[in-house]
Amino acid sequence: MKKQDILILSAVMLALVLIRVYFNIPNFNPLGAIALMGGVLFGRNLLAFLIPVSALFVGDLLLASNNALNQDYLFSASFLTVYASFGIMIALGMLLAKKPSLSSVIGGSLLAAIAFFIVTNAGAWITLPDYPKTSNGLMSAYTAGIPFFRNTLISQVVFSIGIYAVYSFATQRKMAIA
Repeated sequence: MKKQDILILSAVMLALVLIRVYFNIPNFNPLGAIALMGGVLFGRNLLAFLIPVSALFVGDLLLASNNALNQDYLFSASFLTVYASFGIMIALGMLLAKKPSLSSVIGGSLLAAIAFFIVTNAGAWITLPDYPKTSNGLMSAYTAGIPFFRNTLISQVVFSIGIYAVYSFATQRKMAIA
């Protein structure tokens, strides 16, 4: 990847993080897409983890600077499970990096949203006292997460396609459909 391409992709990711900071709609944000597309577009490279995770962390720091609730979130158990899910999304993107296409980005987005749902709700079950540590407690955690899944899924797909399209246009690369 050329240095110019790295700068373009990094700028796009940082801009999306700032959008999340200023338009904070619950579970409708570009974070999962940043993680997935970092893996897709940076490929099997340390930058695939470094740049998206750094961008996401900057966004969390900006949110924490304005809100006590977000300050409590930093480095909490929830924070760790969210970042673990981002790691899974980046790794999934790396698997798609060999031949990125619109269809693989959409498929990867669907899998990334499901992975986020599974990991973060399991994390809530493990770490929150609200849920008994039984299979029923786990199902309660997943049930509680269902209302948020739609926004996660829609934003994952929309922002992933957007990143792929903007990056293809900005770098003058042909966008593969399948």
